[in-house]
Amino acid sequence: MKKALLFCCTMALVFACAKYPEGGLHKLAKGHMMGTWKMTAYYMNGFDYSDTVLVLNFQETFNEGGTFERKYIDTSGVYHNYGGGWDIAGERTTLKIFADSTYKLTPMINNTATNFTIDRLTKKDLWYSFEASNGKHQLRFNKIN
Repeated sequence: MKKALLFCCTMALVFACAKYPEGGLHKLAKGHMMGTWKMTAYYMNGFDYSDTVLVLNFQETFNEGGTFERKYIDTSGVYHNYGGGWDIAGERTTLKIFADSTYKLTPMINNTATNFTIDRLTKKDLWYSFEASNGKHQLRFNKIN
């Protein structure tokens, strides 16, 4: 009887925790977010458009205390490094990035968004998205440190 009660309580806790649509728990968001992430894929409206990305080695670093850094190499081979701030809001479903600059991600997107929907956030994966005139854009990252 005790085992059944313990099992039921454990399952209630597991299912009571809010989750992101593609994986990860809201309550672990800040801890998982901190670190450096490298973009591995770009999706538009559910289709993989990674081959259209105009930047190389795109990395974002989220530091404790809310500081933010973005690094990448553009199509001309110029290295860019920008700072700013970040926070998680909206019951841990919205990533707010306050960067010092914008960047041209693809021929169709010059990213000026500051609020992103967190679709997946685990120890190793970060997927966030934003809406623009031509649909939903999702950036997928892997943690590198």
